[in-house]
Amino acid sequence: MTKNGSQVLDAAWLIARDVENRGRDEAWFAEAKRDIAEQAEVPAILQMTFSDYHGVVWYWNDFVPEVDHGPGLRYRLAFEFIDYYSEIWLNGCRLGSHEGGELPFDFDVTDMLKPDGQNLLAVRLLNPTADPIDGIALKETPHRNKVPRGIFPGNGFNYGGIIAPVVLFAEPAVRIKNIFVRPDVKTGEIKIEATVHNAAAAGAAGKLTVRVGPKQTGMIQAEEERQAVFAAGDSEHAINVTIQNPQLWSLETPSLYRVDVILETLGESALRHERIVQCGFRDFRVERGYFQLNGKRIFVRSTHTGNHYAAGAVVPVDPNWLRQDLIYAKALGFNMVRFISGVAFQEQLDFCDEIGLLVYEECMAAWCLGESPRMEALFDDSTLGMIRRDRNHPSVVIWGLLNETGDGRLYRHAASLLPKVRAVDDTRLVLLSSGRWDRQLDTGSLSNPGTTEWQYEWGFEAPDMEPMEELPSHPWSRGYPVGLFERMGDIHIYPVEPRTENIDRLIRTIGADSKPVFLSEFGIGSILNVIRIVRHFERMGANPDWEDLALFRSIAERLEADWERYGMDGVYPFPEDMLIDSERLHSVQRSHAFDLVRSNARYCGYNLTGMLDHGYTAEGLWTLFREWKPGIAETLQNGWAPLRWCLFVRPKHAYAGRAFTVEAVLANEDALPPGEYPVCLRITGPRGKVWEHRLSVRIPEPDEHGDGPLAVPVFEGQVTLREETGTYLFTAYMEQGGAPAGGRLSFHLTEPADASHGSSVRIATLGLDAAAEQWLTDRNAEWYAYDRSGPNDCRVILAGDLSESGMTDSDWQTLYGYADQGATIVFLSPAAFRLGEDSMGRFPFANKGRSYVFNDWLYHKECVAKRHPWFAGLQQQGVIDWDYYGQVIPRIVFEGQDTPDEVMAAYFATGYPVDGGYAGGILLGAYRYGAGRIVVNTFRILENLDRHPAADRLLMNMIGDKHRETSRNRQGGC
Repeated sequence: MTKNGSQVLDAAWLIARDVENRGRDEAWFAEAKRDIAEQAEVPAILQMTFSDYHGVVWYWNDFVPEVDHGPGLRYRLAFEFIDYYSEIWLNGCRLGSHEGGELPFDFDVTDMLKPDGQNLLAVRLLNPTADPIDGIALKETPHRNKVPRGIFPGNGFNYGGIIAPVVLFAEPAVRIKNIFVRPDVKTGEIKIEATVHNAAAAGAAGKLTVRVGPKQTGMIQAEEERQAVFAAGDSEHAINVTIQNPQLWSLETPSLYRVDVILETLGESALRHERIVQCGFRDFRVERGYFQLNGKRIFVRSTHTGNHYAAGAVVPVDPNWLRQDLIYAKALGFNMVRFISGVAFQEQLDFCDEIGLLVYEECMAAWCLGESPRMEALFDDSTLGMIRRDRNHPSVVIWGLLNETGDGRLYRHAASLLPKVRAVDDTRLVLLSSGRWDRQLDTGSLSNPGTTEWQYEWGFEAPDMEPMEELPSHPWSRGYPVGLFERMGDIHIYPVEPRTENIDRLIRTIGADSKPVFLSEFGIGSILNVIRIVRHFERMGANPDWEDLALFRSIAERLEADWERYGMDGVYPFPEDMLIDSERLHSVQRSHAFDLVRSNARYCGYNLTGMLDHGYTAEGLWTLFREWKPGIAETLQNGWAPLRWCLFVRPKHAYAGRAFTVEAVLANEDALPPGEYPVCLRITGPRGKVWEHRLSVRIPEPDEHGDGPLAVPVFEGQVTLREETGTYLFTAYMEQGGAPAGGRLSFHLTEPADASHGSSVRIATLGLDAAAEQWLTDRNAEWYAYDRSGPNDCRVILAGDLSESGMTDSDWQTLYGYADQGATIVFLSPAAFRLGEDSMGRFPFANKGRSYVFNDWLYHKECVAKRHPWFAGLQQQGVIDWDYYGQVIPRIVFEGQDTPDEVMAAYFATGYPVDGGYAGGILLGAYRYGAGRIVVNTFRILENLDRHPAADRLLMNMIGDKHRETSRNRQGGC
């Protein structure tokens, strides 16, 4: 393809593996190895042709130049992205090499090119692996979070290849190599620095002309001309122009200016070269802890993308996807996109410039760069190269140096890099490290434009502060948010899900006693709809050997096999309906997360995890094939609304007749003027309105800087309702003066009688605490303490955690003997079976499997219940709702046992960060054992008795007469 003196080499590429790395020695650069080569698309990753291959490959392209010919022209081959290390030959002549996976480079090929004949371009490309090749190992390169082989959800695929088009240019010997423009909002001046390259041996006299005007109209508003001498090699030239009353680039009106730089040389062989860039007048910084755009405070509404695409990893099979993510983001209320640990494509940044979408950009060296003698040099090349490449884009407002990097050699080097960053670009905000895992409170998180120091605008960061205490690396057991160092000013929060009330309170109060805080990562995903993904791949005629398709198909097959094994066919029409339900419920949880964030006036911005289902997980708002998850559009529209209700009910499933708390906060991003506004709060249920409270909310006058609070407390109080069991709605309504979004929150009430069905079954208790036994007494259950010396006359034995009970092998044999004789033993705690290090050592079957803590956070499992007598009176048959079951939802799961004779509830996790991307197993099930049964359970019943209606009802159903008789009749036991 040819256009205006350029030719895209997009056809007739060949590729071959060089497994033994002998191509250079055998001069593969001189002739294509057609006997072992295959046709390849460029741009594309090499794994589209050679699945599961990493190492050295060779590309060849035979082409005839279709660019302009003539005196004074020189020819240049330009490469935008090649990942990772490449060596280039043209017609057998080595042009040079380049290291780095995301920055452009080029070569002058005038002396090697055959303008009228066939040319052979050869590229030797090294896709690094765990073992060094030519001294290059993956972990020591800027690689984001790629893993050496295979695909591991939550990590990056180790792709390699020619990622962007290769272009042949015909240009004058004296040409404009680069332009850097710096518009000044205050003065209207644009400082223009042009780098001119003169390929001749001697200097050339000439002039530079700069013309500037609005891009939309094409008019010229300012023009300057400078006489110049263009020395051999590179020379720098500065020209300033001034725009009177410039239009500012903003989110609403992204006004762009076209800067046209024209180079002309003098003499008989006069040359002319022209380059055009676009820019915008805008100022983005942090003042008093809050982001400001053009002097006005804004709440940053951001999300991050890994620029991940099906099949091609970073190369979309549908080119529209490059822009589609950005269109979605803008339409759904975001004002910023973070390109996390990997630069954007130029087309994407151009588009962000056009539509008014802020960009926060990091390079691949920002995350997981391993130590090596070259670490600092590689980091500098990647970081400063990103800045040089993208510093003209008005949409790019933040350079991010690191992501989730602890204190150490890399962090300290990055912190010291600021003067070099400022030498390349002093016009943008720089953020040191997203999440601030370094914990160094004496170093500020940001540097504003024009400054050369790290500034203390957020959190507790200040000079002479001691480092924050380091938390355990995986503090799941204490329910603490993973990744959070709450005293830092730039934080990530990934709590155990479902969250406790204490964690919600923590999220809502961070920053209350400090400077404002930037919440740069927080979110909750669904589980991955692998079945639909596979169908999309099949529709597009995908190669079944592609690694991502193979992973998705494997997960889908394992899910479907477990679905059938556990007898879940009656729960949903098809297994995919469960995955769709997970996506729907995920949108509900996103809404709750917005309540937490927007009710905290001390957050200056929120970067939501994550934009799409990148990294082979389901953390996104839309899928890998760019389909919105159910309900997400409404959730985001409400979540980002400048004026929004944030509602809370604690607990979300309460007992009728017991007090619960309702709270309303009004998020106000400078949308509602100061004043008094009438508000009505109501609770409605099955029989209509059951509670109402009227009041006025006062929006205070702004401070001396013109800023009001981003959230205003409206009401908090306790309510007691003696109402019937059902779903209730807490609503907030502004009766005059404003139209807040949101204002609706569902919760659940249960009548105590519904969870207090007495039982005439004789029960023995073993390993239960006094509170659980009192619970049985209060519900008129006939129970007694199990006697190890026997005999025991019971139909049901309720067992708790027996791991520290001191029971001998003989005691266990006796216990299981009762089941053999017809009793039902209900193990209410999976810890009951632990024997030393063996989590299931006391399980009475040969195939013991294991039980373990399943880490539910951003990536999580879904618990699925059948319609079953043990779930009578509860939400059942489907994905278990976190709002309904709360802390009763299991954290410990079973895996690897034989399938129980009766499965009541199971769990499924697709796209989860484990080998193979899938986990599944039993939560509640019953095994036949002689004439009786052994019930295994992971629901957190004992921990929540008399606190949560679902726990109470579950246990009463387990010991109730009706189900025992049903089970006895079905199994033939007594």
